[in-house]
Amino acid sequence: MKRALIATLFNEADNVLRWWGCIQAQKVVPDEIVIVDGGSRDGTWEQLQLLAAASRISVRLEQRRCNIAGGRNRAVELTGAEIIACTDAGSFLDPGWFGEITRPLLENPQVDVVAGRSVNRFENEFQKYLELFEGQPAEPRTTDEIYPSSRNVAFRRQAWADVGGYPEWLTLTAEDALFNFGLHQIGKRFFYSPTAVVSWPVRDTAAGYFKMLYGYGYGAAEAQLYAPYFRRRTVIAACPPVLLLSRWRWRHFGFRYQKNLASARGWLAGLVRGHHPPPGWKRLNGVLLSPPAQNYIQKQPPRLG
Repeated sequence: MKRALIATLFNEADNVLRWWGCIQAQKVVPDEIVIVDGGSRDGTWEQLQLLAAASRISVRLEQRRCNIAGGRNRAVELTGAEIIACTDAGSFLDPGWFGEITRPLLENPQVDVVAGRSVNRFENEFQKYLELFEGQPAEPRTTDEIYPSSRNVAFRRQAWADVGGYPEWLTLTAEDALFNFGLHQIGKRFFYSPTAVVSWPVRDTAAGYFKMLYGYGYGAAEAQLYAPYFRRRTVIAACPPVLLLSRWRWRHFGFRYQKNLASARGWLAGLVRGHHPPPGWKRLNGVLLSPPAQNYIQKQPPRLG
């Protein structure tokens, strides 16, 4: 069964060599690598072409102006592989990652989606300070808690098609969150592989970190996800003394307030200016579903009992 590794990237000239080295060092190599560049202007595209030409693995490249969801969908379209592992530029893959993230799909035909273990990296002074608040992502205890980042996931091509692919109508973020929610909603089976490890350096400046939080809030508003979480952040942004009710009280008060403010501003901006779902998208059990996902559910046989 053919396995491909897909990725999107944009203006990653400072990281692409290190990232590419992780891919080439995999113990189990993909049958094909497909990368979509979203229109880099910093020399990333030129570096990629040189790296692909010297690769020991078959590589397909395409450059097009698109968001992350559009890049991922295009990468899937460009490969005929039945099993697709997805990661992001700027992430660092353990040497055994590709083999471990795809192995459950090879061994068990009942598995549709595999999530690996993601590890935050705290390297410079700001990142080490940020570790007080971020820590490491919680590991899922049940399959219902598996919502993988698309920097560390593998799925069957058919599952991607059944859910309608990644939602390209979102401006920038939350595409993998809505993709995961849709897969759960249509009944795809998830598996957690803690031995498939990808590490990711968190934002290395306060400005970059707050911009990321703003983007997450904006995308969540468009995707109509996590509303209670962002309502709490909005209350804190409007009434800072609420922070004094937490166990931290005055400690790191200013930074904590800025975190909540960035998230709230992004969420409110997404509610006001964000994109609306395209025609045909509907909410089912609180989750926006594409027309293909709705059709898939309708075709499933009724459950007995």
